[in-house]
Amino acid sequence: MKHILIFPASQRHDSINRKLAVWLAQHLIGNVSIDVLESNSVDFPLFNQDLETDSEIIRKIIPVYNRFNTADAIVIVSPEYNGSVSPYLKNSVDWVSRLSRIAPDQYLNPFQEKPLMLASATAGASGGILGLQAARQIFSFLGSVVLAEQLCMPRANAAWDSESNPRDSEFVEWAYHAMNRLLTLTGPSSMSDETFELALASNF
Repeated sequence: MKHILIFPASQRHDSINRKLAVWLAQHLIGNVSIDVLESNSVDFPLFNQDLETDSEIIRKIIPVYNRFNTADAIVIVSPEYNGSVSPYLKNSVDWVSRLSRIAPDQYLNPFQEKPLMLASATAGASGGILGLQAARQIFSFLGSVVLAEQLCMPRANAAWDSESNPRDSEFVEWAYHAMNRLLTLTGPSSMSDETFELALASNF
């Protein structure tokens, strides 16, 4: 069974990006297991090379590293901060990716050649497109296979119905297309056409 890690890159529990991440986790249909990396599992200081020899910090990083490393694919759902990714996302990735340089005999680059899908939700009209461009640059540099398909949810505070599903049918259809693309790249776990249509129908 393939394993997909979903990272809501906001520390706020009621974040609209966390809400989108949870919806994606609930609707990734296929022969896969899902791991949502919540912020209470990530307790890193601001990245500083002087702290790389601190065993207590490394002890905190290793379990998070392992979750990225064992995933067959990754979904990043990040808010947009001043036209870029959230500081929480950047700091988490800086520490997790650094282990392979601190101890290359023990740790690999957990992002290398791994399928990765980007998503963002914003209260404004952009849907986080600038932040996703910055995220694409980061993960491409790290060697991930970043999908061309990405999800932008504008005006996200009002984008959900009473059952916590997106109101926009075009967004839902594109989301299923993107998720199916991720599953296809991950391995033999993509949705059949019939399952794809049933999934779309069940959302409304």
